[in-house]
Amino acid sequence: MKVFMGIGTAVFVGLVLGGCSSYHTGKLAAPLHAKAVIAGPGITGEVRLYQEYEGRVRIKLNLQGTADSKLTPGLHAIHIHETGNCDPFTAAKGHFDGNGDPQVNPEANISPGLGNHPYHLGDLPNLSVDENRKGSLYTVTSRVTLSDGLNSLFDKDGSAFIIHGLEDKYLPDPPSKDAPGGPRIACGVIVKQ
Repeated sequence: MKVFMGIGTAVFVGLVLGGCSSYHTGKLAAPLHAKAVIAGPGITGEVRLYQEYEGRVRIKLNLQGTADSKLTPGLHAIHIHETGNCDPFTAAKGHFDGNGDPQVNPEANISPGLGNHPYHLGDLPNLSVDENRKGSLYTVTSRVTLSDGLNSLFDKDGSAFIIHGLEDKYLPDPPSKDAPGGPRIACGVIVKQ
């Protein structure tokens, strides 16, 4: 009887796991790709974005700074900003928060400025930079999409990555403009691949 129960359990577990491995919701017919070339004084790098499933974007970032760059060892804030323009870095505007145009998305609840921090859709984990001024970040976000929709990074004015000189303290309604990362030290416009 014990042998029969062991075999029955093994068959049941195999069927459950086998069924789960072939069932995926939201898988796109064709994966979407994007990238951003990051540049700033003494800073170069690249970000690659991948979307194979609706609601899940993988982000891989690599940066290198020269000895005199502001990409110093430690943590640096990195955010997706609302406009695909880096000339100057302030042209990227504020943190990405989807399509807040009341004509397109009347239900959007977006606080201007830093009032919604750290809950903006473009808020990401801090980037860790080593003693050689090299940094990398791998993260997955469900807050943005490369496909069409209200959270698409490819709305009418695009989006950009901003690297900041300080770490993000993730404070709601930050007491100072430096709390979410301070000065902008590098930028890269996100483009489809």
